[in-house]
Amino acid sequence: MLNTINIADYVKDGAVHGKIYTDRDIFKMEIDKIFGETWVYVGHESEIANPGDYKTTKIGSQPVIVTRSADSKQINVVFNRCRHRGASVCQDECGNAHVLRCAYHGWTYSNSGKLLGAPFQDGYGEEFNREEMGLLQVPKVDSYRGFIFASLNEKVKPLTEHLGNAKPYIDFVADSGPEGIELSAGKHKYFLNANWKFQVENTIDPYHLSFVHKTFFDIVSQRTGEKMKFAKMHKEEKVSDLGNGHSLYELAGDLNIGALPFNLIIFPNLALLGSQVRVIQPVSVERTEVALYPIMLKGASKEVNTQRLRTHEGFYGPAGFGSPDDVEVAFERVKEGLKAEGNEWLVISRGMNREQVDENGIITANSSDEVSTRAIYKEWKRLMEA
Repeated sequence: MLNTINIADYVKDGAVHGKIYTDRDIFKMEIDKIFGETWVYVGHESEIANPGDYKTTKIGSQPVIVTRSADSKQINVVFNRCRHRGASVCQDECGNAHVLRCAYHGWTYSNSGKLLGAPFQDGYGEEFNREEMGLLQVPKVDSYRGFIFASLNEKVKPLTEHLGNAKPYIDFVADSGPEGIELSAGKHKYFLNANWKFQVENTIDPYHLSFVHKTFFDIVSQRTGEKMKFAKMHKEEKVSDLGNGHSLYELAGDLNIGALPFNLIIFPNLALLGSQVRVIQPVSVERTEVALYPIMLKGASKEVNTQRLRTHEGFYGPAGFGSPDDVEVAFERVKEGLKAEGNEWLVISRGMNREQVDENGIITANSSDEVSTRAIYKEWKRLMEA
């Protein structure tokens, strides 16, 4: 079935087909051809700051363990699958352990994946080679400014090439604190009963702010005595296609939703916005896990970091205005609306007539334009057809 899908039938200039959000075979292709072929964000070095620290996550649908070696010099990403009978070795989301032991039959590994022991090993005979039975390594692992990426594709292009024009903005985030940044405040996560691409698109969609989040901005106006002028804002702000599916929304002023002066998408699963690292994990065609990690400033005062947390919670927290509004309107209602048949194409053409291209090939238009969404599906189509 998969090889009968013609991706060109689902993406065209200024529009995408509704089935890209609901079709199970297209979702399976995404896991194989996007999450299985390009660089995927798996964690930040501050999450595994100490020797023996680890976290568990996924690359597409495949569970992995991200660890720091005992000598602190190496970051490892190994598949969370025992080489004996296939049980997952680590169950916790994070922790510290120099030895990883499978609970099923007691096979024990170092945190770099090397097999240390298999109980009653003599039963396997002389042909058993312990050196060849360690946890399998993810083919490619690299990091940029503390952000760790991994790829299942041995031939994936270098990470710095993949990040491309997004690197200066990652640099800005990494240099935010006097001594850098750390994801030390924990995380909160939520699940969407909707497709993962809805959350990616919504991360840079200033067009919806004055509608979906009207209540929040009305409260801000009451507090500040100044009314939000969205028409003026959209003319002053820009959204850019940085290439490789990455995109940028540059804020002209303070929206009272976080510290960063921009929203950044690193395709396919990472976003930096407000005061957070946002990680998007597809679970099924209509199920998505989203994790938000508040960015703490190393070397800053407790008061500064506390204020960042309160601002983050006010818009993105479980009792805030931003995320709950998006979940209902931008995700749940779109999913429901797609059940109606007839006109299958969804419009993403706003601003195509006023795009500008600079000497680096970066495409830019007004912040109410759908440049970012077009950037996503340009790379989506390229990878799905590769």
